[in-house]
Amino acid sequence: MTKIQPDKKDKNTKSVKYNLPKSSIDFYSIKETSEGNNYQKRPFTVYYKNSEQSVRLLLGNCIEILNQARENSVDMIFADPPYFLSSGSFTCQNGRMVSVKKGDWDLSNGTKKNFEFHVEWIKACRRVLKPNGIIIL
Repeated sequence: MTKIQPDKKDKNTKSVKYNLPKSSIDFYSIKETSEGNNYQKRPFTVYYKNSEQSVRLLLGNCIEILNQARENSVDMIFADPPYFLSSGSFTCQNGRMVSVKKGDWDLSNGTKKNFEFHVEWIKACRRVLKPNGIIIL
């Protein structure tokens, strides 16, 4: 249990207690198990890890990862979501025709579905961010 001390200048501030994991990068709520046919695999791979600095970059489906993470467990989220700007067509760049398709992940699913996707991942981010956490887009 970690106790956050109140600001001594503000007499109306109360201390707050958070149940934090022992490791500051242990935010994941589901342990990888192989009991019977219920093999539960984490929906990510660790792309980069620096235990000394408590940094871990995960590679995987952001919504699957965030939905299985503990609430109030992440200090910072750096996000580069798809903007759904690829149309599969071409443009002229430096006098050459080039494709504007970055990949299937950037193709639009229609305005409504694109909006629903952004609302879903932002809600998932808010759930896992610590009270003083930050999200950078």
